[in-house]
Amino acid sequence: MEYKRHFKNFVLRPTRATSNAIVAALNVGFGMALVFSAYGGTFDPGEVVVAAIMAMMFPWFIAAAMVLLLLDLVFWRKAAIVMALALAASVPPILSFAPFNFETRTLTPAEERRSFKFLTYNVLHFWDFRGNVPGLSRNATIEYILEQDADVVNLQEVEFIKSWPLWRITPEQIKELDARYPYRMVNVNYQLALLSKYPFEFVDLPMEENIKKRMACFRIFIGKDTVNLFNVHLESIGLTPRDKELYQDLFAKAPGSENALHRELDAVKTQLISKLAAAFKRRSDQARYIRHAIDSIGGNFIVAGDFNDIPACYAVRTILGDDMTDAYAQRGQGPTITYHGNKFYFRIDHVLYKGNFDAASIERGNSPASDHYPLLTTFVFDPAEANQDNTLKSK
Repeated sequence: MEYKRHFKNFVLRPTRATSNAIVAALNVGFGMALVFSAYGGTFDPGEVVVAAIMAMMFPWFIAAAMVLLLLDLVFWRKAAIVMALALAASVPPILSFAPFNFETRTLTPAEERRSFKFLTYNVLHFWDFRGNVPGLSRNATIEYILEQDADVVNLQEVEFIKSWPLWRITPEQIKELDARYPYRMVNVNYQLALLSKYPFEFVDLPMEENIKKRMACFRIFIGKDTVNLFNVHLESIGLTPRDKELYQDLFAKAPGSENALHRELDAVKTQLISKLAAAFKRRSDQARYIRHAIDSIGGNFIVAGDFNDIPACYAVRTILGDDMTDAYAQRGQGPTITYHGNKFYFRIDHVLYKGNFDAASIERGNSPASDHYPLLTTFVFDPAEANQDNTLKSK
């Protein structure tokens, strides 16, 4: 019996050591991947494309890291230290992706008078993403805009705003928009639009064509203050219907064989990743242009719209610089998505700002009419720095 016990220990000892080594290697490797994805947006995609792709996968890395940490705590407690350290090192990007701001700010009457509401929304040409909705008599997207009654409405993917029966845009809705927003520019620099209760002017900046079609700059006069605005629709991935079908198939059904799986993965690599890489590089050029313009013009600035990229990506980091604030990271609560089409679920719409005003709140709307969800931000001017009096607007 003693011989058998020694023999059993002799056999099991290297097995435990091997298992521990595998667990340690798994935690170290995954921990390094988590941190790399957390800070992938610090690398220029033109030089390190894989970093941008890893950054886009950051939400999945967070979820997987939490699962691995729980397993470590149950089965390999020493290994849990590695994953806990990796998560701790990734806290700033995690809070950018999933901020937890539990404080709800209620504006005083004086703050209300110094505030303005800003809505940004990719409206998908005012088509209804849901298709034909029975019983719907008015365009759902325009109806949502009217219901929110924002002071400044920042839109992407807009060619025109007029009565259009096919899209259920009624004459009554157009009249309401005309009355609500006397200042407007539509289809500026390729399908960008601005509707405002305040007067504004278009700022004609020198731009190359690949940049010009992705943004427009405006100067809005709010009371005695001026707010510069970049309405952006940065470079999209440019996926074809076939690309989207391929992506969806990977999640919707399992390949029939191992060879079929390899073929589909190769197709993803050649079709999707190559387009992602090209889009990352173009967005980085567009972001650098915006940052240069912000530094050159100075003053109050908002950069908002469809960035086609996630929080803490290279484009967002570049535009933020050292002096801008991500309104959602500052005031949002938990993770959210603003794009929900084709089973791509990301927060790719952002509101970045700097100046003598502060984001008091930001909320994501739930209107399903577009493939994007809108963001509604309430800004309040600082009374110590603002140039306006308390009659900014009557409410």
